[in-house]
Amino acid sequence: MNINRYFCITLTQKIMGVPELKKELHDYIDHADERFLKMVFAMSREYNPASIVGYNVDGSPITKEAHVKRVVSASKRVKSGDFITQEDVEKEVENW
Repeated sequence: MNINRYFCITLTQKIMGVPELKKELHDYIDHADERFLKMVFAMSREYNPASIVGYNVDGSPITKEAHVKRVVSASKRVKSGDFITQEDVEKEVENW
């Protein structure tokens, strides 16, 4: 099987959830050549899932430390009264 062809076909089919992604990756690994396996292995050694807790809209990762800082900062702003209520947002949207 040509892994590149298989990869391209799968990507165009649908956006998958975690269980589907795991199954697809297992299929890739089961049919992969040595080069592909070495690339996946090297990439998995560099990945540290404990430090990444999410992603920004541009796809860049958000680390746990950065997320905690953002939450603490947002909490301080809310406690100091620096926020917009839902009602104010709705009024603003009406003027768009």
